[in-house]
Amino acid sequence: MLHRTYIPKMPLSLFVDYFWYMEDYNPSHSKELALPDGSVDVIIDLGEDKIRLFDSNHRELVFGHSILCGPHSEYFVIDTACESRVIGIHFKQGGIHPFLKEPLVELHNKHFPLDILWGSKVSEIRDELLASPGPDEMFQVLERSLLSLARKDLKWDPAVLFVLNHLHGCQIAEIIEQTGISHRRFNQIFKAEVGMTPKRLNRLYRFQEVLRLVHSGENISWVNIAQACGYFDQAHFIKDFSSFSGINPSEYRPILGRHHNHAKYVT
Repeated sequence: MLHRTYIPKMPLSLFVDYFWYMEDYNPSHSKELALPDGSVDVIIDLGEDKIRLFDSNHRELVFGHSILCGPHSEYFVIDTACESRVIGIHFKQGGIHPFLKEPLVELHNKHFPLDILWGSKVSEIRDELLASPGPDEMFQVLERSLLSLARKDLKWDPAVLFVLNHLHGCQIAEIIEQTGISHRRFNQIFKAEVGMTPKRLNRLYRFQEVLRLVHSGENISWVNIAQACGYFDQAHFIKDFSSFSGINPSEYRPILGRHHNHAKYVT
């Protein structure tokens, strides 16, 4: 398997975690869990396969060669047979906001054909990607294309950025208080630009910390992980983990060589 990543230059790096490229991924399993972190991904298939997913209600979702995975707080399932050659953009939480006209809350836990959001530009981008000799050149195509798709100045709302930077491990009400905006109004702004409430995103940050600890390979008990990540008790931890992943913590099976948000699908 060939797997490459690239962090774009400023100002895109303020909004994009990384671009990624994957080729010849042929795992023994046919499905993978994609676990939520509140971010948005753009995925462009460079082969002839359709993109096939299953949502958390086990409904099959079949798309063409390009999709947008909205900000998720639920898991979904990937058909790995359709990932022979793909490239994508992994945005920071709220980072896609300048590139869409829709409030991000309308995309929460949803998938869309990318051309619904970006129009004919999607086919142009894909054609240019297919004409590129390798991943490095493809990353430059994505970088240029994304800059051209910006619908507004590439700047964060200061209040949203402040809360995003201070959210993890803090009291949400106290952070919002420091923005000088009422809680009700701030939640409206935050949902429009990030796709969910600060409270839900904070729960996802804690869930992600659990996955990072498990993925580290250290021999840490679930009890210790729950305590380290600030859960009240084991029951609270299990309930939260299951609500985001659809499985119990003991069923989580990370995949060697993959990001911790990808896990073996338990039927």
